[in-house]
Amino acid sequence: MIEKELSPQEVAKNRHTLRFVKAWMKLKGYTQRKLAEALDMSEPSVSKWLNGKVNMTLSQFVRVAEILETTPESLLFDPSELDMSQRYKEAAALAASLDAGAFDAWINAGKAMKGK
Repeated sequence: MIEKELSPQEVAKNRHTLRFVKAWMKLKGYTQRKLAEALDMSEPSVSKWLNGKVNMTLSQFVRVAEILETTPESLLFDPSELDMSQRYKEAAALAASLDAGAFDAWINAGKAMKGK
């Protein structure tokens, strides 16, 4: 497989997306080697993911979540702040249920409260 050279912006974006995977690995007792073995991959390949140097596919991200016994969306948050993941899900569900006018009012109210 030929690896595409990622731009510095793409590497930064990948690192941002995967920044809590190492914390989840530590919480669940996984080293890079153990995760690589569970994924049937090489340790250097996993290292490149975790350092943002290679893109992880969505299916690979989902598989990592399964191995770490959590959900893909939880991997986007620090495990010590897991309740934040649930709050974002609830906010997204609420936002999806609002019509455009109610959504705009909700956003404006949030902005006003943030300014206080």
